[in-house]
Amino acid sequence: MDFLLTGSSNLDRFLRGGIRTGLITNIFGESGSGKSQFCFSICANLIKKNKDVRAIFIDTSGNFRPERILDMSNNPNSDRVLNNIHYIRPYSIKDQFEAIKKIEEIKPKLVIIDTITSLISTESKNITRHLILMKFIHELAHTAINNNCAIVTTNMVRNIISKSSVYKTIHNTDVEHPKKLKMQREFMGKSVSLSIHIKLKFEIISISNNLYKVSFLQPFINDSTMFRITKTGVL
Repeated sequence: MDFLLTGSSNLDRFLRGGIRTGLITNIFGESGSGKSQFCFSICANLIKKNKDVRAIFIDTSGNFRPERILDMSNNPNSDRVLNNIHYIRPYSIKDQFEAIKKIEEIKPKLVIIDTITSLISTESKNITRHLILMKFIHELAHTAINNNCAIVTTNMVRNIISKSSVYKTIHNTDVEHPKKLKMQREFMGKSVSLSIHIKLKFEIISISNNLYKVSFLQPFINDSTMFRITKTGVL
């Protein structure tokens, strides 16, 4: 097992060394919480430090920004940096599964999937989407182990309506129900958790100050830390 550095010494300490090869690390959080930027930083840092190492970026949502990776890598040889990142843009569940075969062919050190549920949630419903997602992550897990590569996936959150909101709607009153419940849960989180190894939650602390929070959820470790996103990466 190896460790891939994130570009931030603070985050590397928090992650007990960095992103681990042979495992799937899943990151979830609301839009704008730094998930994609974190992935760009890992890619940039890997290629910057290892000129012969390759990465795969599987972009299901159109979030890939090569210019951000170049900013973060701070490398004058931009062609080499981007040539070492194999970009895949799947447009269907079938394409997403086909992308796993590229991992076997290219033998990258790092695979990013941003985001893991978007295509599956669009093309399938109810229990079917969960079965497809679990099958996909199961195949990913085997691929991570067999190729000793780090696989990082991102996912979104869904909002849980608070009991107080429901109470006010039903009773047409401004009085809040005493048992408030305002939560954000990972989309299809239970299905994701069955096969992934490490789960991190990203939260927005201050957009104006580019300040974010990361917490361990799986394995459950009562620990969190702050990080910033700058032009040159995560700090």
